[in-house]
Amino acid sequence: MGNKNAPLTGKVKEAVSMPLAEEQATISKQRKVHSRISLTRSTQQVEKLLETELTHEHVEIEHVPMNYQVADDYSAEIRQEGDVFIIPVIEEQVEIITKRVLKEEIHIHKHTSKEEFQQKVTLRNQEVKITKQKL
Repeated sequence: MGNKNAPLTGKVKEAVSMPLAEEQATISKQRKVHSRISLTRSTQQVEKLLETELTHEHVEIEHVPMNYQVADDYSAEIRQEGDVFIIPVIEEQVEIITKRVLKEEIHIHKHTSKEEFQQKVTLRNQEVKITKQKL
């Protein structure tokens, strides 16, 4: 037999490999429904009677002839007497001299009347009901 420390001569055996088991981990996601929410919207209609008082105004215009002479410093200003507005109208007339004549006044009478007013209207409003159902 030979020396144990001597180099090997001849054929060398090939190394044999053996596969080992390997563990692998994977992650996956799934949606899971725990509860459902439902919404219900409803509309209600309510008839309502609206009432108010309406005011109407109208005017009458009256020309009041005056035809008298006024002084040169006469102030032809608009004035109010009660519910009547008075607007003086001045005209200059030519003679040998100029004189001022109050030709007319315009009287405006204001009248007010009232009447009751009613009208039915439909008003709508909506409500939402929310319910949650556990699964």
